[in-house]
Amino acid sequence: MPYVPKSRIQTNLYTAGKNYVIKGTTQPYIGYYYKTYKGQLFTGKNPDNKPNRLLIPIPEPVQANQTQVYIKDNVENENYKLLRGISGNNLRNSPQLFFTQPTEQDYQLGEFRRFFCKSRNEFIYLETSESDYNALVQNSPTIDFQNWVPFNIPWTLTGDENQVYRTNHSIVKLKEKNEGFYGLGKYLQEKYLRYYKP
Repeated sequence: MPYVPKSRIQTNLYTAGKNYVIKGTTQPYIGYYYKTYKGQLFTGKNPDNKPNRLLIPIPEPVQANQTQVYIKDNVENENYKLLRGISGNNLRNSPQLFFTQPTEQDYQLGEFRRFFCKSRNEFIYLETSESDYNALVQNSPTIDFQNWVPFNIPWTLTGDENQVYRTNHSIVKLKEKNEGFYGLGKYLQEKYLRYYKP
């Protein structure tokens, strides 16, 4: 990016992953960023803290079959395919942000699975659908499995409120410790009672 005087930049800003994505991806960004006088946001504490990737607001959620999904703008992707003469499935898609909702049967069982993936090169997480998770596990040619590591966690839904909180908290912290998935709890906004029903 062109040189901008430091007096015209707000530095050392921080986002917990619920406000912005890296442009051209569906990756919610967790970490430091800075803001230029033109209102543009870039990753890093300041322009010297590389890489400086452009951030954009997370699109507004919509309801579909009682499941929150996020709509991804694929215009640039489709234009690229047309220019290169690439047909649909030859270009790998990024996994999509998706929040699976527990069913009544899940509540009867007391738990369900939440599906995620992590960027191989950064501590960037994405909650995704079971179908995208399975595609990543199977190294499907339709999805960008080279840049994303799939994982899932069991999520307790019912029982004593304090026990549910402790159980879900422990599972997340174990995942962080055993697999080096640092920042997963922050990505989940430490909401260990999400989906809980007494």
